[in-house]
Amino acid sequence: MGLRSAILDAVSSAVTAVGDIAESITYTARTKGEYDTYSGQLTVTDTDYTVKAIIGFDDKTGKASDTEIDSKHTGEITALFSAKGLSFSPKTDDIVTRDSELYRVTDIKKDPVGASYTLKLRRAG
Repeated sequence: MGLRSAILDAVSSAVTAVGDIAESITYTARTKGEYDTYSGQLTVTDTDYTVKAIIGFDDKTGKASDTEIDSKHTGEITALFSAKGLSFSPKTDDIVTRDSELYRVTDIKKDPVGASYTLKLRRAG
């Protein structure tokens, strides 16, 4: 087992080990298809994946106090998840669903080893 593989396993285990701190989110990968000249539409295919992620809130928005998240939170959130075993690569056209709320991916960060992704998400609509 190489170092990269060991780090992938460690990050995956860490996300699992946090138990109920990690949430299941639905990651919707959007793939653009062909342009339909008849309808004038660009076809898009959505593929859903369930991912365990650790959700973080922006320190500047959405908090009623230092220990409470405002229920009317409309700021940005982050989602950290393991890259191990993913069959997709996140893109800024994609969508994340958390607690029935849709979020657009606005920024993607991958650690140097490629063991995890941190996505910046903004509530859609």
